[in-house]
Amino acid sequence: MVEYFVSYRNKWRAMSPVAKSSMALVFAKFFERGLSMISGPIFTRIMPTAEYGIISTFTSWQNVLYIIATLNMASGVFNNGMIDFKKDRESFTYSILCLANLCTFVCGGIYLLFYKWLNPLVDMPDSLMVVMFLYFIFIPAYNYWMGRQRFEYKYKAITAVILGSSLLSIVLSVICVLMAPDHSKAVTKVVTAESVSICIGIFFFITTTMRSRGKLKLAYWKYAFTFNMPLIPHYLSMYVLSSSDRIMISKLVNTSATAVYNVAYTVAGIMLIFWNAVDASYAPWIYQQMERKNYKSIQARGNQVLLFFAALTILCTLFAPEIIGILAPESYYSGIYVVPSVAAGVFFTACYSLYMRLELYLKKTKIVMIATCSVAVLNLVLNYIFIPQFGFVAAGYTTLVCYALLAFFHYCSIKLLGYGHVYNNKRILCLSCLVSLITVIVSGIYSYMIIRYILIAVLGVIMIIKRKEIVKMLRK
Repeated sequence: MVEYFVSYRNKWRAMSPVAKSSMALVFAKFFERGLSMISGPIFTRIMPTAEYGIISTFTSWQNVLYIIATLNMASGVFNNGMIDFKKDRESFTYSILCLANLCTFVCGGIYLLFYKWLNPLVDMPDSLMVVMFLYFIFIPAYNYWMGRQRFEYKYKAITAVILGSSLLSIVLSVICVLMAPDHSKAVTKVVTAESVSICIGIFFFITTTMRSRGKLKLAYWKYAFTFNMPLIPHYLSMYVLSSSDRIMISKLVNTSATAVYNVAYTVAGIMLIFWNAVDASYAPWIYQQMERKNYKSIQARGNQVLLFFAALTILCTLFAPEIIGILAPESYYSGIYVVPSVAAGVFFTACYSLYMRLELYLKKTKIVMIATCSVAVLNLVLNYIFIPQFGFVAAGYTTLVCYALLAFFHYCSIKLLGYGHVYNNKRILCLSCLVSLITVIVSGIYSYMIIRYILIAVLGVIMIIKRKEIVKMLRK
């Protein structure tokens, strides 16, 4: 037992900082998602249906308004600032934190000014809106701290905070909801869970202020505002691109079809946990390599990342019947035909993100905005045309087509900018065609179990033969 522990410890130490950071974040995010999945059935049983619906409404509005009220700078300009102002990172972080807070207060003022018209629109208790704006004030400090830690590959503290906060949030929420009367269980759940995040945010708000010594530089405001403003439509369009299909299925088909589609889309959610964890470590790394003009290293790592997600896409497609069987009862079985398209959609998300990272490094945010907004509009049009004709399965393929077009758009942009040599575009194209072809073929053989199992066996043999290369790739 001790020998195995020592062996795994040595393998862990041999991994690159990027690999360690990615794997630690994958573990932390899966732990967080696992707790969320476990707690879901608990809350549905201890809360009235109407109360549980308020939580869903709060989460939806929070995701959208956070982008507007804070400029979502942790996902955009922050990495650029870490490169451009590496000798003044503390002051930069504090300055954009103050800018985020200013935007939040402006949005709060607008909400109060037009309260009579906006309150019926959001359809939530006033107390939850107060909690939401407190969240917007303090959580950016936490997000910037996480961004800084990821940029410097200090994964231990991030992992500990994610594990601790998610566990504390769930436990306190369950206890408080059980003690609350039925008419206020939703408010209790939201206030308890968000209070944990707000308290963590307050801590990092204070530490950020202290480390910067309150040095606010308006030049950083101009830098951040100019960079991130074009990205606001991009973030909102991405939200539309990932959510509009379910809304349109409900309107154009029925809510039962939406439920089946949503269960199948859970597969994409699981894959996105992997991608978000990898991207969180890969983004700072690629900025550093671009600064050093180390293009060969970027190309090699890009190939490895896409190869990993291609394999993950194919695995999810092959095991779709078993995955749906675990996630839902037999009545949801038709959702297996959605899995191939949504899984391939995540692969193309990884493709376009690699190119988009170069655009963000080059500060070409307007190009990013135009690409995403155009594709989001196209997705709405395609859904409107094809969902009534082919049902909810069409939504997965329209979204897949849009993600593929987004990848092609960003590739063309990078080529025009003179950085088409950074990635091996021919290999990416071949891999993209292979993934698309396999997902279409496999989706057509779900009725032939023997053929599918033969393909799984062949893939398993290949993975065993290539196991050393796979382990080496993961370490890097």
